[in-house]
Amino acid sequence: MTKALDVLVVVDKQRGIYFIDNVRFHLDNVKGMGNFVEIEAIDRTGSIDKKILLGQCEFYMKLFKIEKKDLISKSYSDMLLDNKV
Repeated sequence: MTKALDVLVVVDKQRGIYFIDNVRFHLDNVKGMGNFVEIEAIDRTGSIDKKILLGQCEFYMKLFKIEKKDLISKSYSDMLLDNKV
């Protein structure tokens, strides 16, 4: 792929993936940026109400002391590109 397209940015990260029931956690260490956690409540069957899924995420955010102001909407590559001079 790199022969056909230029490399815009390289994200160097280490990731651990963990589950508690239907909730998946990505624990990432991104070189030059620090540590991040992604919490994802998964509904594989389409039978869990969205409010319950959101409640699961909010429960773990509270448990891990992650505040809404700490949430980011950009990808690691976008954040790295934003910091380039």
